[in-house]
Amino acid sequence: IVFAGNDTTRNSLSGTMKLLTQHMDQRDKLIANPDLYPNFVHESIRMVSPVTYMRRTVTQEAELGGQKLSEGDKIVMYYAAANRDPAKFADPNAFKFDRPNANEHLAFGNGPHVCLGKRVAIMQLETAYRNILGRLPNIRWTGNGPLAPNNFVHAISHLEVDLGV
Repeated sequence: IVFAGNDTTRNSLSGTMKLLTQHMDQRDKLIANPDLYPNFVHESIRMVSPVTYMRRTVTQEAELGGQKLSEGDKIVMYYAAANRDPAKFADPNAFKFDRPNANEHLAFGNGPHVCLGKRVAIMQLETAYRNILGRLPNIRWTGNGPLAPNNFVHAISHLEVDLGV
């Protein structure tokens, strides 16, 4: 479990630092109202979607979005697309951590395939954001943060930040 959450939690943190820099008004709103942290964590994960995709094998005939699926078909869900589905999320490309259904993202999967570390990851991320912004409220991304060559997770190789001190 620790290994499984290493890349995803790290990439959620770095991706969210980029988001907070790009949306300073939202960062200021969060710092002024710490009660928003729980929903902020979900909205950040929804926006960052650290895992790129997940493939599954169809086990019985089904229909999905008008497409007939046969047993044995291989299907792929792209998390960023699911987490920005306009049928599910109003104004899906906007970063709004007061979004009432932010916790309905699919970043941790769903049903029998839900991530075992979901609760741990949410606690870790909330604690990290509270501590980072509590100690370094003016932290901001410098604009440097290359992506790692990886097709399974949205991986930032390193993220340069100005600590604002």
